Amino acid sequence: MEEYDFGLCWTSDAEQYLFINILRKECTQRSLRFILIDENNLQEISAALKKHKIKINFCLDLASDTPNLEDVFTRFVYQLKDTDTRVVADPDLVRFFADKSITHFQLLKAGIPVPYSVIIRNWDPNRRLSEEEREQLGIPLVIKPAMGYGQKGVNIVRKRLTLREIALARDFSPGDNFLLQRYIEPKSYGDDPAWYRIFYLFGEVAVCWWNPQTGVYRQVTLREFDQYKLSSLPRIASEIALLTGIEWFTCEIAMDSKTEEYIVIDYMNDQFDISSKTQRPAGVPDELLLLLARRIVAKAWDYKLEKFPLTHRAVWFTRMKLKDEDA
Repeated sequence: MEEYDFGLCWTSDAEQYLFINILRKECTQRSLRFILIDENNLQEISAALKKHKIKINFCLDLASDTPNLEDVFTRFVYQLKDTDTRVVADPDLVRFFADKSITHFQLLKAGIPVPYSVIIRNWDPNRRLSEEEREQLGIPLVIKPAMGYGQKGVNIVRKRLTLREIALARDFSPGDNFLLQRYIEPKSYGDDPAWYRIFYLFGEVAVCWWNPQTGVYRQVTLREFDQYKLSSLPRIASEIALLTGIEWFTCEIAMDSKTEEYIVIDYMNDQFDISSKTQRPAGVPDELLLLLARRIVAKAWDYKLEKFPLTHRAVWFTRMKLKDEDA
């Protein structure tokens, strides 16, 4: 039987992505056998797994449409799980917690701050809001599909909410539940909105400033972490990880300008964008991608040595520049 230590499920041209190239190099340096599973070899690898000709010990899934059981990558990821592969993230947990209409109440029950929300069930799309609900939601408000990702299907209603707006949202994702949420206007620190994207990886956390209008990232420095008292952010992300059991995800947290409290805006994304800043302006900072790739390969190495799971917590910051470097 041929054995691979690190598998990656991917759906695009891998050579374009810094993150994937780093994964390959890190695996080589640790003498871990790497295999890329894409549309070109998926059927071949699936057949080899069925015949017990290969074994993949650890696999990072960046390809499956997990809620869709007809998706070929989703079925493949379950095949991996059934053959005792350590899949990141576990497809059963993802299927459950990717549904915001479920996760919202789980977070609320756990005391994790989320926007005031009203769930519109798919069997009751014409449900009328009570006066109290309208008052709590306010205007503007956000409509988003429960199973959406990457801001797809998200609409901000800036005038009066009518059934038409809900109908348009339903047309985008038929059969889905929808959330109506209070719009969070973030506090600003100079040119930076207090809106953060948190990267969580097996207990290790990286915090980025993130602009929801431009999509541009900038990793928080240690000085900013102290200056703006951001210690709540890794704590909230860790609580989401503990609640969901998912070890690799991002979430979005903003400071509400009205209450000056942190609110979790986007609950959990297990498959986030891995394009680099050199590839496109709104990509993830290259330095952070380097860190993420190194750490996920380190987890595969730990798994091979049976040192799983990780129990400590760590926060990663961008490297501070010396004065000579700024000159």
